Amino acid sequence: MTSIVYATTNPGKFAEVKKLFSGYGLKIVSPTKYGINLDVPETGRTLEENARLKAEAYRDALPSDCVVIGDDTGVEIDALGGEPGIKVRRWKGYPVKDEEIIDYTLERLKNIPKYDRTAQFRTVIAIAKRGDPTRLFSGVLPGLIVTKPHVFREVGLPFQPLFFSTEYNLMLYEVHTLPTKEKLARRVMTHRERAAVAALPYLRQLTH
Repeated sequence: MTSIVYATTNPGKFAEVKKLFSGYGLKIVSPTKYGINLDVPETGRTLEENARLKAEAYRDALPSDCVVIGDDTGVEIDALGGEPGIKVRRWKGYPVKDEEIIDYTLERLKNIPKYDRTAQFRTVIAIAKRGDPTRLFSGVLPGLIVTKPHVFREVGLPFQPLFFSTEYNLMLYEVHTLPTKEKLARRVMTHRERAAVAALPYLRQLTH
C-alpha cells in the first residue's frame, strides 16, 4: 500500500499537515515511521526550489512506493519589493527571533500608509515519487500588514499578529484557529490549505 509521507521531522508542523489532509480523506505519515530523520539544507533561492529539495531528498531515502510531500512558505510584502520572501528567519542577515521579526517589519513599514501595506503568504507544495515527475502546487493568501501588532503570539509564527486577511476580514491567527466546522461553512482556507487542495488530484493519482 502506498504511503504518503510529509517531509519534516518537526512534530508541530507534521501534526498541522496531517490534520489538513485528513480533512480530505488522506492519511499522512511521518518519516520517523521509517526511521528517517533528514536535515535538508534549504539552499534554494525560491519557495519552489526549497519544496522540491525537501520532497526529493526524502523520496530518495524512503521506500520506492512512498509518495512524499515537501513544502515551503514565505511572506511577500509589496512595499518592500517582495521581502522577506523565503528569508523570514534570516531577514537581517543573521538568525532572528519572533519579536525581532515583528519589530523589524513594523520599522521597515513605518512610513507606508495603511492601504499600501499589501502582502501575501505563499506556500508551495512539491509532490515526489520515484519514477514519476515531481510536481509543484501553490496557494496564496493576500492581505495587509497591520500598523499595530495584535497581542496574540504563537512561537515560530511571527506574522500571525501582523497579517490581516482582506479576503476573510480576519487576522492570520484567526484564520488558523477558526474551528473546522466554521471554516468549511465560511469557505475559509489558509495559503497552505489552498496549495493542498491544488495538489489533491495529483496525490490521488499517485496513490490509486
